Amino acid sequence: MNPPQPPRHRLRRGSHLLRLALLSGLVASASCAAGSAGPAEPPPGPPVVTLAQGRMSADAEAEAAAELARARAAFEAGRWGEARSAASVVVETMPTSRVSVDALLLLARSEAAAGEVEAATLHAERLTRLLPPGDERLADAALVQARALEAAGRPVEAVRVLLALPPEVASTDGDADALVRTVAAGLDRNALGSILQDAPLGNPLAVPVMLAYAGRLRLAGDAAGAERLAAAALDAGAEGDDVEIARAIAEGRALPGESPGRIAAVLPLSGSPALRAFAEGVRQGIEAAVATSPLEGAVEVEFLDDAGEMAAVADRIREAEGGGVAAILGPLEDDALQAAVLARTGGVPILSPTAYEVPDDSGPVYSLGSVDPGAPLALADWASAVGLDQVVVLHPSRGPSAEEARIFIERLAELGGSVLRTLTYEPGATSFRDQMQVVQGLRPDGLVLPIPAADVQAIASQAAFYALDTLGVQLMGTAAWGDAGVRASVSTRYTDGVITATPRVGQGDGGYSRFLSAYENHFQRTLDEPQAPALGWDAASLVLRVLENGARGPGAVAAALEEVDDFDGATGVLSVEGGRILRRHDVLCVENAGLVELPGGTRPTLQYRPYAPNPETGIVPEGPGRPAGFACTPER
Repeated sequence: MNPPQPPRHRLRRGSHLLRLALLSGLVASASCAAGSAGPAEPPPGPPVVTLAQGRMSADAEAEAAAELARARAAFEAGRWGEARSAASVVVETMPTSRVSVDALLLLARSEAAAGEVEAATLHAERLTRLLPPGDERLADAALVQARALEAAGRPVEAVRVLLALPPEVASTDGDADALVRTVAAGLDRNALGSILQDAPLGNPLAVPVMLAYAGRLRLAGDAAGAERLAAAALDAGAEGDDVEIARAIAEGRALPGESPGRIAAVLPLSGSPALRAFAEGVRQGIEAAVATSPLEGAVEVEFLDDAGEMAAVADRIREAEGGGVAAILGPLEDDALQAAVLARTGGVPILSPTAYEVPDDSGPVYSLGSVDPGAPLALADWASAVGLDQVVVLHPSRGPSAEEARIFIERLAELGGSVLRTLTYEPGATSFRDQMQVVQGLRPDGLVLPIPAADVQAIASQAAFYALDTLGVQLMGTAAWGDAGVRASVSTRYTDGVITATPRVGQGDGGYSRFLSAYENHFQRTLDEPQAPALGWDAASLVLRVLENGARGPGAVAAALEEVDDFDGATGVLSVEGGRILRRHDVLCVENAGLVELPGGTRPTLQYRPYAPNPETGIVPEGPGRPAGFACTPER
């Protein structure tokens, strides 16, 4: 830990210290002239606050002042232990001295400098109880305590200490204001909300906290909440730049401030033909996002060609870092992303539009193509809510689907459900007889199928062949089952009544529509292949969103990305959580190759075929009939 800098006193605080020094000198001179060591007479004016009641002789006051001077000299030189010892002499043996309170303040500073947070806090709290409202040393004591708490990793407590200052003291203390702003900038939405919930009314130091919270709400998609906080900050007395920030938030504009800087996009623009074509689509999506951003003209994007070669990827990453970029978009492939992480020397956030494998413990690295926990989590939540508590899970033995299965199983267990059996198959398999026979024997409530799109046809048809639907086994799948191409190519006989958790993206979706309109207006042509441009648009838009909200520099951009929630993008409604980009998934029912919403808390209805009459007696058996599969809506 770097040692804290000596306290910087403004002129008005320095006048207080000068007054004490002059007072000590005058007392000592008067004592020597009179040849007496009797009690010093207090000067006219408000009473001096001391640690204990009583009077000291002029000689004793001079001794206390000298001891305090020694303590200050040691503190300035960074000798914390010596400063603590000298200040403690005054505090413990001369508590009635006029400089005893200043000695206690210096003792608190020395304890904080030495990393003794609890001791510094106790001394600061004692000062807070002793000093009258309006005493400038209240701010000094609060700052000592707040800085110690911040250094100890307790930032929320640090801000609360400063917000507890009397408004008349807080409004004039620039150091407290600067510390609040610094700490608030690094806090997440929940921490800022908890601070404001308990904050005393009328403290001007609450304004930067309110604006920081408003910014987090805007990142989370709560525009109305952000506008209310911005208005409240204006009502609370926002001044200077805070007024412009509050107005920008209220009006949905990019926040004022320094230039947002540069973004680098590392793409294989001259790689293999297929890779080059995809990279060009990503590049176009990035370009369209920047061209339609409120920061258009203020933010610069530099496209760096990695040619699809790992050595070139490393060179381009180092080039981008050396250029001081705020974020890097790309690379596209898993190996390239690994090479980028290894080459990066700082904390510049990297956001790949497509990579599946994101290296563990790699700092701020994200991908729109990595395993999205949203689908299996939503599916498990739905299954538990409708009472499908006992299921079998079938998935490939490796790859993204295996990870989705793991997430589903863990979530269902958390909710009290159970997985009767987990069945796997080798990727590329075409026969699932053994797995289907196990399901027949177990007769679970549901069969969960986190599988790739290429396997849906084979598994869906064999589930129908083994008549799982007639056994009342509900089929549930992750996003592949809701894919438009899958629904168009697989017979509805096999997919009707299947539950799928999928992002709802299409022509009618707000985020996709904005992307499509922006792309076609910018390039003046119809977009025929939207996949790559949509991923480029979303990657760029996530970074632009935090830049619009005032994040500047790699660290601030990385922290702000973690606050993004419910961003309506081209590929879904996106949030960032725990280093992963999640899409919001809806649980829908497949019907006639379309997707149908189910009323809350409901599930597909098991359909029945009427029993045929007994051929000998002509009597129709009682009961609803033979199970004949599921329907998204009950027959009327």
